[in-house]
Amino acid sequence: MKIFSFFAISLSLLFAVISPPSARAMDSTEVLPESVNSPSIRMGVVSGIGFKFMSNGDLMSLGEINSIEFDAKALAQYEPRVNQLIAVLNQFGDQRLGDQLSLGVLRVETKPEVRYMAPVYARGITGNWTLGVGVPILNYKNKLSLTQTGSNVQAVRAIVGDASGEINQGLADVNINLAATAQSMLAQKGYRTLTDRDETQLGDVQLVSILQFAKRETTSAQFKTILSLPTGEGDDPDDLADLGAFGYLAIENQILGNYVFRGRWQFAAKTGYRYTFDDSVVRRVPLNEQDTLPGVETKETVSRSTGGAFFAGGSVTYSATETLDLALGIEGTRKAGDEYSGGGAKRYDLLARGVSNSDRVRMGVTYSSVETFLDGRAILPAMIAYEFSDTIGGINTERATIHEIWLQLFF
Repeated sequence: MKIFSFFAISLSLLFAVISPPSARAMDSTEVLPESVNSPSIRMGVVSGIGFKFMSNGDLMSLGEINSIEFDAKALAQYEPRVNQLIAVLNQFGDQRLGDQLSLGVLRVETKPEVRYMAPVYARGITGNWTLGVGVPILNYKNKLSLTQTGSNVQAVRAIVGDASGEINQGLADVNINLAATAQSMLAQKGYRTLTDRDETQLGDVQLVSILQFAKRETTSAQFKTILSLPTGEGDDPDDLADLGAFGYLAIENQILGNYVFRGRWQFAAKTGYRYTFDDSVVRRVPLNEQDTLPGVETKETVSRSTGGAFFAGGSVTYSATETLDLALGIEGTRKAGDEYSGGGAKRYDLLARGVSNSDRVRMGVTYSSVETFLDGRAILPAMIAYEFSDTIGGINTERATIHEIWLQLFF
């Protein structure tokens, strides 16, 4: 089982690196004037992705999700010869020590974090049409370790004492280091060792078209199209802890509307749909539900249908001064489930992830010198914005807390 199952889509939905070149903190319909250029850079940190909202909506850490308890029943399943030791221990006294035998819990401790930088260039083609391109570059860090806690083998051995050399030898044989054994098993099956990560990689390049329409004194609308090219690294079937967030060809269309009230308040509403094109990828296909770590021999090229994602949201922006805006918004995403298929008799359905939902809250602040530059009171037309967003609820999706700074120039 991948530690970051389906981390790819949930993360890529956050990286819409092109936004309206405006002086608003979020969700503005403004576009660049004709022939005006706007280079910018967006920098951010994504944390909290070590937690996941489960199918019932509960938030759990990946360490809890990937924990395996090696009690007597589990030990017998992994090593049938342990049944004999359990039976002998159950006959020793009246405590049924065999049924109580446990090697404890093997936990995968993980603390992932993603930092990104996205250079963006946009240009006003006409007075109501802007084109742009963005290139996300990511640094993925993760502190990974395997830990074993709660073993009672030594306690059972102390109870038995020297009464049975056979039992003591059996307990010595079963008293293994779960962390070392797990790493050895991963190596034998061709997986990358679970160690700390510090990797920099290119994300999916994005091409964007922004068209403004229905512009009036207090209302306006915008149609935006984002084409994501599969330039980033996809999911590695031999790496249980890779980022695997990119490598998708996708197109997103969204409609955004603005209403300005009394000159200081801007209300925005938006909706859109992201469609990811079907493709072929290499995967390890499990034979059954118990095959949680498929061997290297199970790798094959399978067809993948990722499913589309519908999203909608709204925000309100307050212009505190002619240079400072404050904003608050909320956004929800509903994504269809995956489908995988291949030419064998394996369980391709176990590769898929079901329907996922996520709800995010957003807060932002923007300082813009555009208006004061036009009045001759600022040296340079520029904008700096900060936005905070957090996943406050969801189903089958990772949590993501994002801090982002956006620096933008105009000439």
